[in-house]
Amino acid sequence: MKRSEAAKYARWSAAVALALAGVTGVVYLERGWVAHRERKAAPAPAPHDVERQSSGLTFSKVDGNRTIFTVQASKSVDFKGKEASLLEDVRITIFGKTGERHDVLHTQSCQYGKENGSITCSGDVRMELQSAADVERGAAPGMTVETRGVTFERASGLARTEQPVKFVFPNGKGEAVGADYRSEEGTLRLLRDVRLALAQPTGSNGKKKAANAAGEEVRVSGSSLEIGRNTRTMNLQGPAEAETGTQKLTAGEISLVLDAGFHAERLVARAGGSGKRPELASLGGRGTMALSADELRAQFAPEGWVARVEASGAVQGSLQGALEKDEMTADSGGVEMWARVSQPKTLDLNGNVHLQTQNSKTGEGRTLQTSALHVDFSGGKEGEASRPVKAETRGAGSMEWTEAGTQPGGTGAQTRLAADKLAVDFGALGKARQLVATGNVQTERTAAGRAAQTATAQSGVAQLAAGGGWSQMDLQGAVKLREGERSAQAEHAVFLRAAQSAALTGQAVVRDASTETHAARITFLQGTGDIRAEGSVRSTDFAQRGSTVHLAAAPANISSDGMQANSKAGRAVYTGHARLWQGDSVLEAESIELHRDSRVLTASGNVRAVFPQVMVETAAQAPGSQGTRKGPMLWHVSAGTLNYQEVENRAHLERNVVVQSAEQRMRGAALDLYFMRGGVSGQNTGGGAQQISRATGTGGVVVEQGERRGTGERGEYTAADGKFVLSGGNPTLYDASNGTTTGRQLTFFLADDTIIVDSENGSRTLTRHKVEK
Repeated sequence: MKRSEAAKYARWSAAVALALAGVTGVVYLERGWVAHRERKAAPAPAPHDVERQSSGLTFSKVDGNRTIFTVQASKSVDFKGKEASLLEDVRITIFGKTGERHDVLHTQSCQYGKENGSITCSGDVRMELQSAADVERGAAPGMTVETRGVTFERASGLARTEQPVKFVFPNGKGEAVGADYRSEEGTLRLLRDVRLALAQPTGSNGKKKAANAAGEEVRVSGSSLEIGRNTRTMNLQGPAEAETGTQKLTAGEISLVLDAGFHAERLVARAGGSGKRPELASLGGRGTMALSADELRAQFAPEGWVARVEASGAVQGSLQGALEKDEMTADSGGVEMWARVSQPKTLDLNGNVHLQTQNSKTGEGRTLQTSALHVDFSGGKEGEASRPVKAETRGAGSMEWTEAGTQPGGTGAQTRLAADKLAVDFGALGKARQLVATGNVQTERTAAGRAAQTATAQSGVAQLAAGGGWSQMDLQGAVKLREGERSAQAEHAVFLRAAQSAALTGQAVVRDASTETHAARITFLQGTGDIRAEGSVRSTDFAQRGSTVHLAAAPANISSDGMQANSKAGRAVYTGHARLWQGDSVLEAESIELHRDSRVLTASGNVRAVFPQVMVETAAQAPGSQGTRKGPMLWHVSAGTLNYQEVENRAHLERNVVVQSAEQRMRGAALDLYFMRGGVSGQNTGGGAQQISRATGTGGVVVEQGERRGTGERGEYTAADGKFVLSGGNPTLYDASNGTTTGRQLTFFLADDTIIVDSENGSRTLTRHKVEK
C-alpha cells in the first residue's frame, strides 16, 4: 500500500470517528433534555409528612341494595401519623333511603377522618337540593344552600355547620345561623335566627302586584327552620313571624308544605311549644284587622296565590275602621279566595258564631249570633276590592241592634230579630241594606221606662240604614205582638224605628186586660203610647165594672171608621160612623171619645142614642093589686153633643136636643139625663143596666105627649112617678081638646089627666081626662 493511500484512509477513519462521536453526543444531549423536561413536568416530591397521595376517591353508604349517599373527591392525600386525609374538589351526592332525591353538597377541600368517617369542610360549601326526577329532566335545583365550616358524618349521614347560612328557593330566599342536614331523612334544619324573604306571586298578566312592584316582600322570621325533603315541609319554630307592609302573622310555629316543584302548597300556623296562638294582623282600606285562632291554615294555588284560608279553635277576629269596630268569635272558619287576586270569594264561620259591631260616632251597635254563617263576595278582578254581596246563616240566628242612649253612658233602645234563617243583602258599596228572616221569626224591642214589645211571625224583612242599624221591619204571616198587658195579631206588621211605630194590617186585632179591638189597620206608637185604628174598627170592653162606661151588665161594643187612643192618657176617640152599644143602650155619633181615668164619654156630631127608662109603678101595679108590672120604656135621644159622666150617672146633651119615648117627647137647647142602675124606681142597686130616672132641660123646653104640648124655660121629667114639671118664663100646657093652661109652674102626670098649676093665686089641681096608654 502506498503511503499516500494509507494517509487517505487515516483521514477518512478520523472523520468517521468524529461523526460517530458527534452523533453519540447529540443522542446523549437529547436524552438529557428529555430527562430534564420529564423532571420538570413531574409532580413535586411529597412533603416529608405525606404518606400517600391518590388522584381520586369515591365511597358510598349502602343500605341493602339502596345507595344512601356517595362521596367523591378528585384527590386524596394521607398524612403520616395522622388519622385524617385531605380531600379536594369534594362532591357528596345524597339519594336518601328511597332514592327519590339527588341532593348535592360541593366544596373545594375537606378533611376526612379515617376512624370516625367524618368529613370536615372549612371552606365555602354549596348544597343543591332537588329530586331525582328533576335531575333526570334537567331541571334547576329546587333549593340551593351556601355556607362554610360544614362537618359531614359518614356513619349517620349528618351534615352540620355553625356558620351563617344563605339559601334560595323558588320565589324566595333566606338566611340563618347554623344548619343540620340529615341525609337519610332528607331534612335540613336551620338552627337559629332564621330570616326568609318570599316574593309575591305575579298577577294574571304576568306583572307583579302593585305592592311587590314597590319592592314589598313577605318577610318571615323564626328561631329555627326544619325543611323536610321527603315530606316537602318547612317547619318554622317560634316565636315565628311572617310580615308584609300591610300584614303580619305571628305564631308559636309555622309549617309550610311544598309541592313537587318546591313551591308553597299549604301553610299551617299553630301555638306550638311556646304557646303563642297564631294571630294575623292586617292594615287595609277598611282599617286594621286582627284574626287569631288555635290554628291558621292557608292553601296556595300552584301559581303562588292564596286559594283558601282556614282557622280553627277559639277563632277571634276584629276590624277597626274609622268609625266602626267589628269583633267576631267562632269555633272555626274558612275563606275561599278568588283566583290570582287573593281576594275573599266566600266566608264560612261555624260553631258559636258571634259578630258584633260598634259605631264610635253614633254609639250604636249590632250583634249577630248563629251556629254557622256563609258570606259571598264580589270580585275576582285585579285592582278591584272584594265586597260582600250576601250573608246567610246555615242555622237559626239572631240579630240585635243597640241604639245610643239619650244620656251619656246610658244604653238606648234594643231590638232583637231571631229566625230559623237570616240572610243579609249588601248594596253596591258593600254596605248591608236588607235582612231577610225566614221561619219562626221573633222580634223584641226594649227601651228604658217602657214595656218590652215582642212579636212572632212566619217571615220578616228588615231594611238597614247606612250606619248598620235598622230603619223598617216587615213581618208576614200569623203575626202576633205583645207589649205589656196588650197583645195583637194580624197577617202583616210594619215597624218603623224613627217613628217608633208598629202597624198591623190584615185582620188586625189588639187586646189588653179588658178590651179587644178589630180593624183593617192598627198602628202603635211606642214612644207616645198612641194607638190608631183604621177601617171597620170594632172595640169590645169586657170589664163591665171599672170600664169607662158601664151602661149595662154586658160587654160594651164600639164600632167606627177610625180610632185614635193613648194608652198612657187612657183616652180613645172613635170617628166616622161611631156606634156604641151595651145591653139596651145604644149611642151613635160622628165621634165618640172615652176617658178611662175620669170615666167620661163624649159624643159629638149628629148624636143618636137609645137608653132604657126605669120601670114605673102604675096604679094597676100598686102594692096588693092584681095588675101586671109594665117593663121599662126605651128613650131615643138626638143632639149635637153628649157628655156622659159615669161617676155622676149623668148625660149632658146640647144643640137641638130631643129625647122621646114611644108616647112622649122632650126638646130643649140643653138637657141632662140622670141614670140609676136596674130595678124598680127608687131602688139603685148598684148593678144591672143604667136606666133614665130623671131628665132636666133648659133653654126653651118643649114637652109633647100625643096632642098635649107643654112649653117652659125649664123642664124636668121624673120617671119614678111619670111626671113633667115646666117652669121659668111662662109655662104653658096646650091641649087640642081642653084648651090652654098656664102658670108659674106646671106639673102634669103622664099616667092620668092630673095637672098641678102653681100660680100667684096659689096652687090648684086640675083633672081633665085619663090619658090612654
